[in-house]
Amino acid sequence: MLASQYKGCAAAGTRYASFCKLLNNPSALELDEVKWLLLRSLQVTALLPLISVPLLAQFPHSPVDPDRRDRGAAIYAGKCASCHGDDARGTANGPDLIRSLPVLHDRREMLYGKELGPLLTTLPGHSYKFNDKQLGDLSQFLTASINGILRSGGNSQPTGLLNGDAQAGEAYFNGAGGCTKCHSVTGDLAGIGKKYSASALQQKFLFPNSGLFLKKKVQVTVKLRSGKTYTGDVVHIDDFTVMLREKSGETLSFNRVPGITVTTDNPYTAHEELLRKYTNADMHNMTTYLDSLK
Repeated sequence: MLASQYKGCAAAGTRYASFCKLLNNPSALELDEVKWLLLRSLQVTALLPLISVPLLAQFPHSPVDPDRRDRGAAIYAGKCASCHGDDARGTANGPDLIRSLPVLHDRREMLYGKELGPLLTTLPGHSYKFNDKQLGDLSQFLTASINGILRSGGNSQPTGLLNGDAQAGEAYFNGAGGCTKCHSVTGDLAGIGKKYSASALQQKFLFPNSGLFLKKKVQVTVKLRSGKTYTGDVVHIDDFTVMLREKSGETLSFNRVPGITVTTDNPYTAHEELLRKYTNADMHNMTTYLDSLK
């Protein structure tokens, strides 16, 4: 098998032979081939900034000054809302400004109304001669309106996470949630509101074992018909097979045939079961309560 693989590598040509060896048998690489592979990896790494910069440039930061936005909102309400709608999404009498190419271009390039001015004096039904300050204010209102409907919203951080009822959250924590079976506000959760942001707190009780740093892994024990047992971290488990990794690092796989008993120990079972029960109010109440533990 290995001989046929190297034959294929040779047929691929010298340019790709090193990649082929790397995939099939890295120990067979010569020193010059290792150097060539490192050079290619460095070249790819050097290209990443050239790829990412144009992508980032397509979505420039569009800052909004609150005072200018509010002044622009007043102008819009008096001159534009009757046709374009209070939310700038259009009516039967005027088009949607949120999807207007001139408005999107104004926001993207941060022109502060420079190109909108001529349109407001020449388009049918428009004869508004705003000065530069007024145009800038109107532009800021429209920019804020667009920011507000983006998938990520107009804010760099999640909002509205602490609009729940802390007392209701405490009642859920001590009652229906069953949290006191494993946690204590004077023990492991003491001062937790000072340690984490609201978004981090919510993430931690909804998905406690997710993220970059997993705390605990699901354990599985397989008992064979002979009575011998094997225990380790779950690598994979389904209705047909179980794969586990023992403390020694060895990975074992078993078919789930009659006579074999499989038992799992998931430290986050309670959290996973609550995910099917939480209401939107429960999640916000819990987040608000945990944030108050400072």
